[in-house]
Amino acid sequence: MNDGKLDKAVEFIEPAVLDPKTGATEKAWRYRADIYRLIALGEDAAMKAKFPNALDLAVESYLKANELDTKGSYKVENVKALGALQGQSLNAGNDAFTAKNYDEAIARYGMSERIAKAFGQVDTNAIFNSALAYESKGDAQGAIKRYREALDVGYNKPEIYRYISGLQRKSDDLNGAIATVKEGRTKFPDNKDLILDEMSYLLAADRSEEAEGSVALAIEKDPNNAVLYSVQGSLFDKKASAATDAKDEVAMNTWYDKAEQAYKSSIEKDPTYFDAYFNIGVLYNNRAAFEYEKCNAIKSDTEYMKCKKVADDIYLKAVPYFEKAHEMDAKDAQTMQQLMKLYAKTGDQAKYEAIKAKQGK
Repeated sequence: MNDGKLDKAVEFIEPAVLDPKTGATEKAWRYRADIYRLIALGEDAAMKAKFPNALDLAVESYLKANELDTKGSYKVENVKALGALQGQSLNAGNDAFTAKNYDEAIARYGMSERIAKAFGQVDTNAIFNSALAYESKGDAQGAIKRYREALDVGYNKPEIYRYISGLQRKSDDLNGAIATVKEGRTKFPDNKDLILDEMSYLLAADRSEEAEGSVALAIEKDPNNAVLYSVQGSLFDKKASAATDAKDEVAMNTWYDKAEQAYKSSIEKDPTYFDAYFNIGVLYNNRAAFEYEKCNAIKSDTEYMKCKKVADDIYLKAVPYFEKAHEMDAKDAQTMQQLMKLYAKTGDQAKYEAIKAKQGK
C-alpha cells in the first residue's frame, strides 16, 4: 500500500480479513479500508476499473474497523476517512444522476446516508437527491416515500410539498394532492406557489367554494396576475348560473356583477388576455338569456318590448368583448360563432358576411 501497489495490497489484505484471527482485529479492516479508499479516491482509472466496488468496500471496512475498535484508538482517523468517502459517494450520486443512471445514483446516495448514520447524523441532501432520482426514473411512489423522509428529517422546504402533490396529481390522486398542498400551507402559509397549486387542484376537483378562498388569497399575493382575476370571474360566474337555475334573481345579479368586475380586472391587468374577453362576452350572453326568458312570459306587447329592450342591451354589450377576443385569436371558432349571432342581431350585414367567410376557411 505504501509503495502505491494497491492491487498487490488487495491480494494480501483479503486473506487477512478472512482469517479467523486477523479478521477479528481492527487493524486488518482499517488497512483494507485504507487500500480501497486510495483506489476509490485515486486518479488511476485502470485501478478503479479493476476494483469497481472500491468505494463500497472502503466504507464497509471502515465501519467494521470502528465496530472492532472498542477503545476508540483510531476513531478520529476512521471518521475523517469516512467523511471523505461520504463526499465522494454524494458526488458519485450526482454524476450518475447527471448521466441519467438513476439506479446508480440512488445506490450512491444510499451509501452517503449510510455513512452519515454511522456518525449519528442524517444526510438530508442525499435523501432529497435520492427522491429526485426516483422521480426522474418514473417511480412516483418511491419518490413520494423519499420526499416524505426528507421532510421527516427536517428538510422542510415548500417545494417538497409541491413535488409530492404534483406526483399525486399525475397519479390521479387529486384529493391526496390537495391534502399535501394544504399540509404544506400550514407550514408555509404565504408561499405563493403553494397557494396557486391549491387553487388549481381545488378547481380540478370541482371544489369551487374552497377554491374561491384560494383564488382570493392568490390575488392578494399576486395582484397583477390577470389569470387569477379571470379564474375568480369564472367562479363567480358559476355561482350566478346556480342562482339562475334556482330562479334567485337577486343572487344571480349579485354574482354576475362580481364576475363582470373580476373579468374587467383581468383585462385591466393584461389587455391581451383572450380568456377574459371571451368569458365576459359569454357572461353577457347568459345574463341576456335569462332576461329573454322572462320576456317570453309577458303577454302585454308594450311590456314585452320594454323587457326585450333590456335583454337586447345586455346581449349587445358582448359585441366589443367578442371582437377583442377575435382580435386576440382570429381562428377561434366559438368566438366567430358568437359574433355571427351578434351581427345578425344588430343587422350589421358586412361584418356578418366577413365573419362567415372566415369560418369557411
